[in-house]
This record gives sequence, C-alpha cells and structure tokens, in this order.
Amino acid sequence: MPRSRRLAPDVVRARLTVLADRLHATGAQDKDLAEAVDAILAPRGWELLRKPEKATAADRNMAISMNKAVKDAIYASAEAAGENLARVVEEGWRQFIVGEFVPAKPLRSVRGSETVKENLNIRPSDELREQVQALCPDRSKELGWNVTPGLVAASWLYEEYGITDDDQRGVTAPGDSTVPE
Repeated sequence: MPRSRRLAPDVVRARLTVLADRLHATGAQDKDLAEAVDAILAPRGWELLRKPEKATAADRNMAISMNKAVKDAIYASAEAAGENLARVVEEGWRQFIVGEFVPAKPLRSVRGSETVKENLNIRPSDELREQVQALCPDRSKELGWNVTPGLVAASWLYEEYGITDDDQRGVTAPGDSTVPE
C-alpha cells in the first residue's frame, strides 16, 4: 500500500470535514461519531485529543491492607450498588470528623492462618484525609489504639458492606454464615 503524501493541516481539516458530513448523512447510527469529529474540528478541539493528566495531580492514593476475600467482596458490593469507594470512605470520614462514627479496633488474622492480604487502593479527598489525620492523635488516646485515616476508612467500609469480625480474621468468607470447625 503506497504511502500518501505528507498531510498538511489544511488537508487534514478538509478530510475531517468531509468525514463529519458523511457521518451526519448516514443517520442516527453514526451521530456520535459525527459529533466527535465536529468537536475536534471546532476551535481548540485538538485539546480533546490530548492525553488526560496523570493521577498524580489528583488526590493521593490510599492503600488499605486487608484480607483478599474481604477486598473482593467490598469491590463487588460497591460495583453492584453503583458506588464509588472513595466517596463511601469520604462519607465515613465526615461521620468520624463530626463524632458520629467511632471506628472499631482493627483485628488480626487468626494465628497460623494463611489468609492472603492485598491492598484496596482508593483516592479519597486529600482535604478530608488531612482533617481526619489532625483528629487521630486525640482519638488514639480516647480509644487506646493507634487511629489512622486508613484504619478509619477500613472500619467504615467493613461496617457499610457487612464485613464481620470473622471475615476480617479469615475465619469465614464474606457472606458465608457458616463457621468452619
């Protein structure tokens, strides 16, 4: 297949205009494609083709270590409910800030268990994270254990998605009502 001559901006614009016209002429089935081409042809439309900024400009990642089965259950429940986990955590933090939510002390896996741990990664609001972090030293003294924004987030998620103490320790799987002997 022979290569075409180098494409000049005016040639590209003309070809895209013809393409948009043809897509509009085909009817409803290609309307979305035609609108996309029109958007690119508009003044500064080329900016739509730029890659989005990296996540580093957004809120920082929070990695919450937990039992893999629990992590998978939380992801599945959130997806089924159409919920964004970062927004769920932010609601928990708001409740913590106003004193409506007291996080439960984190539990450890059963001694000798081979419970697989993984990180649940979310990007909640940095502003709320800082507010929670500011409260953590006082709440740690009140509760008698080291309170952190990540542990507050995990406790809220466990409560919101019905994760039991046994689920957290790896004794049962989330949603499993039977206890192994």
